[in-house]
Amino acid sequence: MLSAVRKNAWLGAAATLLAIGLAPSLQAQTIVPNPYLHTQLVPWAPFVSVAPDPLGSGIAPAWAASPDVDNSPTSGSALVHLNASGSTANAASGIAQCVDFASATSVTFFNYAMAFRVPPATAADGSMSANVEVRLFSGIGCNGFISGGAQGQVLTAAAVTGGSWYTLKDSGFVPMDNPVMAASAQVRGYLRQTGTAPTQSDYPINFDHFVLVLNSTTPVELIHFDVN
Repeated sequence: MLSAVRKNAWLGAAATLLAIGLAPSLQAQTIVPNPYLHTQLVPWAPFVSVAPDPLGSGIAPAWAASPDVDNSPTSGSALVHLNASGSTANAASGIAQCVDFASATSVTFFNYAMAFRVPPATAADGSMSANVEVRLFSGIGCNGFISGGAQGQVLTAAAVTGGSWYTLKDSGFVPMDNPVMAASAQVRGYLRQTGTAPTQSDYPINFDHFVLVLNSTTPVELIHFDVN
């Protein structure tokens, strides 16, 4: 649930929103299936917020042949929509998938990231944020929630430029009570309403290059959340 997210008191100085040309490449190490959305959306599935958060809605996510974060003519991205519902905070719409590990794994920290692009037609009015989220589970099939982290960027004219790609990343998230034994993880990419009044009814965004690497690098910025 989105309302359960809370920031840890320790925040590193490094920025987590990067222009894509400056972001380090981690694609060779990611354990996320279909992370670069080369030719299809599967196994990504629609994700919307549910109670106790406001119900999210939007045009069903779809694979788009263009744009691609690397401008590859043979690869694409996910196109996600969120239908704005007044100034409601935390309504969300996006994509998600469950990643089963090869075996139960002791996780001390993990590295995760996602690229996003705001289409020029999407108003950067501060009413939406782009978000990537990873949740660890003790069982396969994403059963038995343990801990998780999220990174987000409010879409304002000062923060993003329409038509450009950006990366949200945390290069060393530390789960609570680490190390933890995890058998699976859920990876989400979504748009979320911030509570600022929207200026249009439909907000599209593109997602690409999802990264999840277990037990890699050192902490940069932490966001922890627990089940209420």
